[in-house]
Amino acid sequence: MNQWIKILLIGGLILLIEIFVFWEHLSPILWGKLKVSGLACTCPDESVDKGRLYLRFITPDSLKRYKMNYSEIYVSEPIDNPMDPMGVDQYLITCRVIGKHRVDNYSPWNPKVKIEKWRPIRMIPDLIIKGLFIIQLLILGWIVIKIKNKNGA
Repeated sequence: MNQWIKILLIGGLILLIEIFVFWEHLSPILWGKLKVSGLACTCPDESVDKGRLYLRFITPDSLKRYKMNYSEIYVSEPIDNPMDPMGVDQYLITCRVIGKHRVDNYSPWNPKVKIEKWRPIRMIPDLIIKGLFIIQLLILGWIVIKIKNKNGA
């Protein structure tokens, strides 16, 4: 029983530290940031992959009376990344809503945002971090099951 508690505490502590350090990679909910990817069309500038609830929350009350589509946004200035000339990669942005815009008179309104900070999301490291975290969870669970069976609990 004593060994089971030690492994559970150490493994749990390591997982909590990893969650804290790699929060942006592991969390299904981003608060304070949006995960966006560019759209190469005459539609809004960016597609909101994660953070629609947060975007709805930071929209000023004066704009909430309009029928808003939070799945896509317009940006006041495009993200300038020489490694992504078409602007279609994924980015993590910090922004504020400054207005609304729409494609035509019949489309719903989309928020227009001013990007304050941005950084590209590297897909390979992101997937590696998620994969390693899942593997660690599985190993910790396997160890706990083995120790429980060994102790007869």
